[in-house]
Parts: sequence; C-alpha cells; structure tokens
Amino acid sequence: MQRTDLATTVNGGYIEEYELDIRRKLLAMRVDVLDGDTLSSYDLRFELLSHLAYNTESRSDPEARLQLTELWLDAVPENSPTEEWSITISIYDLSHIRLRCSMISVDGQMLK
Repeated sequence: MQRTDLATTVNGGYIEEYELDIRRKLLAMRVDVLDGDTLSSYDLRFELLSHLAYNTESRSDPEARLQLTELWLDAVPENSPTEEWSITISIYDLSHIRLRCSMISVDGQMLK
C-alpha cells in the first residue's frame, strides 16, 4: 500500500481489535471498514515505537465501538528530523493517539 492511500483506506472504519506490546514496541490494530455492501479488514502494525501519547476529552460509554475518524501522516521518514513516521489517529469520541515509529505495515506489507 502506498502512503497516500493509507488514510483514505481506513478513515471511517472501526477499530475492532488492538494490542499494545511495550516490550516489542508495537501497536497493532484491526480496522474494519464498510464501504457500501463491502466489508474490508485491515491489519495495521506500527513498529519500533519511540513515542505514543493518548489524549481524550471523551465522556462516552467505555463499551462503545472505537471509530477511527481520521488518520494523518504528520511526517514521513524522509521529512522527519528523527527519520520516523509521525502519525495522528483521531477517534470519533474526541480521542487522539499520536505516535512515532520506524515501520508501518498494512496486511503484512510495509508502507512506502
């Protein structure tokens, strides 16, 4: 998958599963996206994390589904002073995940 396709592919999807593995410096999530009558699932992996921040203003039900409203590539490795990806993930209930990582993969393929 090309970097320009990532946001448009997963925006509006639901984060159905996620895992944060601190030892392996990994945030993995499965995002399901319904487009018309087609349901697609994407396995996202943000690897070699150097920074992870979670901010929320949510007062919503903790059992509610997590809708991934938007994903932004704030910086790509060649334009980043740390040579890392810088990403912001916006969740519908006014929550944001901001992270920096060395590698991103979608369905097992490295993002270019």
